[in-house]
Amino acid sequence: MWRGPFAAAVMAFGLGAMNEAAGQTPSDAGRLPQDEVTYFLLPDRFENGNPRNDRGGLRGDRLRTGYDPTHKGYFHGGDLAGLVRRLDYIQGLGATAIWLSPVYGPPGQDSAGYHGYWITDFTNIDPHLGTRADFRRFVDAAHARGMRVYMDIITNHTADVIQYRGCPIQACPYRSRADYPYTRRGGIDGPAINEGFNGDGAQYQTEENFARLANPNFAYETYVPAAERTVKTPAWLNDPIYYHNRGNTTFRGESSQMGDFSGLDDLYTEHPRVLQGMIDIYGAWIDEFGIDGFRIDTARHVNPEFWQAFVPAMLARARARGIENFYIFGEVYDPDPGRLARQPYLLTSIVVSAVLTVVVGVFPALWMQLARMGFLSL
Repeated sequence: MWRGPFAAAVMAFGLGAMNEAAGQTPSDAGRLPQDEVTYFLLPDRFENGNPRNDRGGLRGDRLRTGYDPTHKGYFHGGDLAGLVRRLDYIQGLGATAIWLSPVYGPPGQDSAGYHGYWITDFTNIDPHLGTRADFRRFVDAAHARGMRVYMDIITNHTADVIQYRGCPIQACPYRSRADYPYTRRGGIDGPAINEGFNGDGAQYQTEENFARLANPNFAYETYVPAAERTVKTPAWLNDPIYYHNRGNTTFRGESSQMGDFSGLDDLYTEHPRVLQGMIDIYGAWIDEFGIDGFRIDTARHVNPEFWQAFVPAMLARARARGIENFYIFGEVYDPDPGRLARQPYLLTSIVVSAVLTVVVGVFPALWMQLARMGFLSL
């Protein structure tokens, strides 16, 4: 499975090019985050160390097991055991840290989501990749070599489970707060609902206000297929009230933070329960495994108030675990410098699509060849 290491090596980069992490000082733990050379990889596309977990413990065809090494949309067999086996190779390239794509629970999509960005279980390792014990062995083995481990995390969305009645296709158009307010069902002329709810502006992101939001059917009538009503973990994620439920984002205006990303269920990150839930979820990964940092997927699609609470909570959790240089960097996919300048919030630094712009501009032939060969497709 040699295609994976090459694809990952293309994406390797030194974090020294990013902004220096404010307030961090050298410690006995060693290097500062900005001095790391970080190697990004998708575990499923890297090395198969344990063929017994290729099908994630499931039986049947690829729609059931998610496994089909002949198709780019399905699992190919790479796993955490394979990463441990290949640490010599990664370190030999000069890498001092490893950034993993999401390793969380299975997505259950027709296209298997081997890349990890369609999550149903935020608390466990996807069985296609191994077990919690396998992840522990990987982190410990990396740390024994003086290498750091960064987990890719998602707070913006889950897998696509919630459906909208009256919208027979997945790509339901976005419905704005102006045309479909929270206090009316199905539009401004609809019946009154959610009496007393004051909206989700920064000043209203309180438990008292959100206790008045009881009906999620302000823009669309939501439903969850019977077979998937308890598919998400933790259990609170199964309640549609914790999602924006406004249809697909156009990546402009309010829809950028409140719309579904290609149908993926967009979390209501302004909601205090969602904020605390995500703090609990990712804080537990720090507590149990002692990982060294987070890369945050789709960071610009989450409201800034969320980051202003989430990031300090993660840094405090890491310090309590004895991790002084915990590094948090977020993805902002936007080539506009003006918009990029507004994105960092309280993240340690951002990895921006400007990197892609440079690569495409300087190495267009290489970029197109990699795309044709399938290295850059999810």
